[in-house]
Amino acid sequence: MCLRWLHAYREELSDLGVTPAQARALLYLQRNPESSIQQCAQVFGVAGSTMGQLVRKLYRKGWVTKQRSPQDDRYVLLSLTPKGHILTWLLHKQLNARLPLTAEAS
Repeated sequence: MCLRWLHAYREELSDLGVTPAQARALLYLQRNPESSIQQCAQVFGVAGSTMGQLVRKLYRKGWVTKQRSPQDDRYVLLSLTPKGHILTWLLHKQLNARLPLTAEAS
């Protein structure tokens, strides 16, 4: 049942043009605005360069903004754009619609 749920979730994400990693990053930024790329990399357990590639894709799609930290210009701070907020709302809606399936699987 869990594999079926994951497959369906990935298909729904694909319909939105989002990968699971992108969805996870967007949902994190919704809860933690103005996080740095380095903070995100640490939270997700990936290299800074890997997180940087993911952020570039999110930025190109218009889902996040990048801004230099006023305290330390070596750090780039990330926030959701209005388009990114709409997408996270859709992601939450899909996750909540799938939660009953998770309860059935346990």
